[in-house]
Amino acid sequence: MKFYIQLFKITFVLFFTYSCSQLPGINKSPKKQSSSNKLDSYLTINDVTINIIKINNLNESEINNFNSSKLDELSFSVQNYKNIYDYDYSYVLGSSDIISINLTDTDDIDGAYTIDPNGDIDLPFIGKIKIEGMDINKAQSNLISILRKYYKNPELQIEINEYNSSKIYILGAVRNQLTINLDQKPIRLIDAAVQADFSPNSQDKLLGSKGLLRRDNQVYKINLNKVFQSVNPKENFYLKKDDVLFIDRNSDSIQVFGEISKPGIYFPNDDFSLTELLSVSGLNKLTANAKKIYVIREDYSQFLKINVFELDVTNPVNLILGKRFKLQSKDIVFIPATRLVKWNRVISLLTPQTELFTSYNPIIQDGVKQGTSANITE
Repeated sequence: MKFYIQLFKITFVLFFTYSCSQLPGINKSPKKQSSSNKLDSYLTINDVTINIIKINNLNESEINNFNSSKLDELSFSVQNYKNIYDYDYSYVLGSSDIISINLTDTDDIDGAYTIDPNGDIDLPFIGKIKIEGMDINKAQSNLISILRKYYKNPELQIEINEYNSSKIYILGAVRNQLTINLDQKPIRLIDAAVQADFSPNSQDKLLGSKGLLRRDNQVYKINLNKVFQSVNPKENFYLKKDDVLFIDRNSDSIQVFGEISKPGIYFPNDDFSLTELLSVSGLNKLTANAKKIYVIREDYSQFLKINVFELDVTNPVNLILGKRFKLQSKDIVFIPATRLVKWNRVISLLTPQTELFTSYNPIIQDGVKQGTSANITE
């Protein structure tokens, strides 16, 4: 019997030591890492600067500074590209469009004409004339200049009967992928996004807000959330024939781990606060260490620097500070367990080990029972 008691004590110590070494946490003074943790041929994980920031000690100005220190995505700002926001929409004729021509004083060429795949219309007595790629005014001027060779002071009117050639395409991670037929009425980016059933505040991880605009063999980055929120009219530009807008899956996520009811990935709006996240994700009051709520964020102002924000919400008043502290995309929120919960989990790991000899093998069970009886007799 003494042997089994001694064995239990040794096993308990080993498991406790191992479990403590495996429990997650924040190390303010990390020890030098092994060479297996190389980031590249020159840098190791030991070169990463970890800055611990207690939110409870921040003033209003400091909190606002951290809220505004976002990565500036200039590549997603369309207002930098004049050829996009300065585009003045007009319908451009193309293959399969049908136009009607009315020539004054004679009906020689009056009628409806379909633009062929080569971009031409075939007029009686005159032949084929290319009008593809022209708007209605330019096509009219072009026809008049040609008709002057056959008629004196020709006057004509052109109308578009059917709009078949000009289309724009919205694809990717939107609720309604669609092709929009263009006509004389221009359409702006927000109008097209609404038709695609885009929602600026969507939390569906299968949907997105950032993507690519392909126009005239060039590709530009687009952020639809920014377009909806911007007061700059340049962001809401006119779409052009053959524009392709591809929206990628949402990458602006916040990853949440630890003692909460709903861990996982969240896709919040721009004003999503730490307090709101704790409310939505469901902080586990029984197991969570409310003194240390961590927000881990990469600091883009310095190479290999990580800011770790720490909030103590044991005092409910501090939830106000958490409400003022805004989360950003790529943030990692971690809620650790209390020491008592860690201890209980270690015990729960040990329990199956102590019952091993009386649970699995009948032969071993008999041996244990015989050995126990022998020890008692002794």
